[in-house]
Amino acid sequence: MFSLYKVEIYGIHVDKREIKPGVDIVDLLLKKLKEENFELRDGDVIVITSKILSIMMNRIYELKSIKPSFIARFLSKFIKEDPRVLELILNEGDILLAIPVKKLDMLPHPFRKYAVNEKARKNAIKQHPYLFLVKVNYLLLSDAGLDFSNAPPGFCTLPPRNPDKIARMIMENIRKRVGKKVSVVIADTELLIDRFGSRDIAMGCAGISPVTSEFGAPDLYGKPKFGGVDALADAVATAAGLVFGQTRQSIPIAIIRGLKYKESNEGIKDISYIGLDKRIVRLGALLTLLETIKFKFLLVVSKIISKILRK
Repeated sequence: MFSLYKVEIYGIHVDKREIKPGVDIVDLLLKKLKEENFELRDGDVIVITSKILSIMMNRIYELKSIKPSFIARFLSKFIKEDPRVLELILNEGDILLAIPVKKLDMLPHPFRKYAVNEKARKNAIKQHPYLFLVKVNYLLLSDAGLDFSNAPPGFCTLPPRNPDKIARMIMENIRKRVGKKVSVVIADTELLIDRFGSRDIAMGCAGISPVTSEFGAPDLYGKPKFGGVDALADAVATAAGLVFGQTRQSIPIAIIRGLKYKESNEGIKDISYIGLDKRIVRLGALLTLLETIKFKFLLVVSKIISKILRK
């Protein structure tokens, strides 16, 4: 028998004039669904961009109102980044990496290949000569999530704090008002570390297990699978990104229907390595380092012995 497993993604368009501080996201969502004559169902996953929540929760900043500290002003003299931008980033978390975008642009790089035109590429890099990888609570975010896109000129946004908690509040409010068992994922766009490009990731979630729980489950041949812990919330965010877009689409909310998932009280914080006890992280790093040194040593020894045996 041939059967199909279908998952649907619905993007909800919101006019930028409706997105402003103090607006209730649930009120806005239900209003939009009513306009489209669209009813929520049990199992629907509501994916919301962090940007719309940042604005509604007043996490929007006018750059000229930011007074940089001595540290921000000192750093800016050496790395040529706006001290006000540095101040906002430094206040959000710990900078782990500083990526010199402007200097890297001197190398053969896909920025040239994928830019809309040469002038636009140069202007974008001029505005953002550096990217900083920042630890913000239990998340790793480029520039601490600071974003100038889709904000008025001279303004920027920072992600809402504690997105797991916010996702749960939104979910419970919707369930109370609509009577449907929905789940919520808060998404944001992040750079890929191992390749060129970006994708939407889950910053917070509620009602849906952030990962699948099938480690060791039998595969098609009955063998225990080393894996089966798929990043489900991230996959949901990435799928929603297909309708969100990155520029003028103005689709900050998506509904994913038909997805099979396990309900859960866990959030992204519960699966983050960064959220683990520091002693556990240090021990894990030490064990990995020792085993790597051991393996490299044995590899060198085996190559030497191999050469001797071939003579």
